[in-house]
Order: sequence, then structure tokens, then C-alpha cells
Amino acid sequence: MKTFPQFALAIILLLGSLAFAQVKITTTSLPEGTVQTPYSVAIDTKGGETPFKWSSVGLPGGLTLKPSKDTRSATLTGTPTKTSTYQFDLSVEGHGGHMSTVDYTLTIQGGTSHSAALTWSAGAKNITGYNIYRSTTSGGPYGQLNSSLLSSNSYTDTDVAGGTTYYYVATEVDNKGDESGYCAQAVAVIP
Repeated sequence: MKTFPQFALAIILLLGSLAFAQVKITTTSLPEGTVQTPYSVAIDTKGGETPFKWSSVGLPGGLTLKPSKDTRSATLTGTPTKTSTYQFDLSVEGHGGHMSTVDYTLTIQGGTSHSAALTWSAGAKNITGYNIYRSTTSGGPYGQLNSSLLSSNSYTDTDVAGGTTYYYVATEVDNKGDESGYCAQAVAVIP
């Protein structure tokens, strides 16, 4: 009969150590991100015994899961490549096999779209169209933007990046297919 209290104490200690061995992911939601903008958020845990094994299913393109040095947390990091709302799972397995999984929803929003609207004076009457050229260096070299001859004297460049300055020139093409020299350079500063 004297061993009963010791036996009960041993059961209590065993149950206490089992509760400690269970790892739980405590980060339950994620902030929104923006396409083509670096993203990083820590995924934290409590309980459990390291080392932990981290895994993911269905991560958005451009993002990876990187465990911390002590494996107690991980970082969801990278640059999202596509605008969408994603659903994916992150799991952590603690020493001893206990696993915690969280289903996440992450919205990646579109970035700010920019464009440069260009117009120029119409040329001679025998002009059949125009070509538009762009550079990020004043004075060129320029690369042609249009794949076919432009019939009007305006063009909108939608393939521009924020924080960049672009330099544009246009040429005229006559009914013989001869192309003029560049017109005066125009400058577009994209905020």
C-alpha cells in the first residue's frame, strides 16, 4: 500500500511530459502580400521538443518555407509571382512524432499598375505608320516596342516599372517602307 502514492506520482509525471512533447503552431493567420514584392512572415510554435521537421503543401509560387536554426519557428518567405487567393497547409512535427498542421489562406494582391501614354505630331502625307522605341538610358540604345507598324500617332506603354525613368523616340515609315530617323526624345518618369 505504501507504493500506491509513488505509482500515482509516476503517472502524473508521465502525463506532464506527454503534454510538453506536443508541438502546436501558434501563427493562425497571414498578412496579405503583393505580387512581385518581397514577402516574409514568421510561423511560430509552442510546446514540443526540437528538432522539428517542417513541411508544406500547396505554397504559392515564389514562396518557400525556411525553418529557423533551432527549428522552433519557420519563415514563409520569397516574392509572390501571381495575384490570387491561395489555400495551403503548413505542418510541423515535433521530436516524438506529434504533428501540428494549420490550413492557411493567403491573398496576394496585384501591384500598382503604371503606364506611359505617348503622342507625337503626325508627319508627312505619305506616311503609312510609326515605330516606337524605348530605353532606360538617355540617348539610347533604344529597343523597338511595337511588333507591327502603328497606324496612329499615339502609343501606351503598359510594360513599365515603378521608380524607373524611360526615354522614348518614334520614327515614321513611308509607303515605300523607308524609316525616318528618330524624333526628339520624350521622357517618362514612373513613380
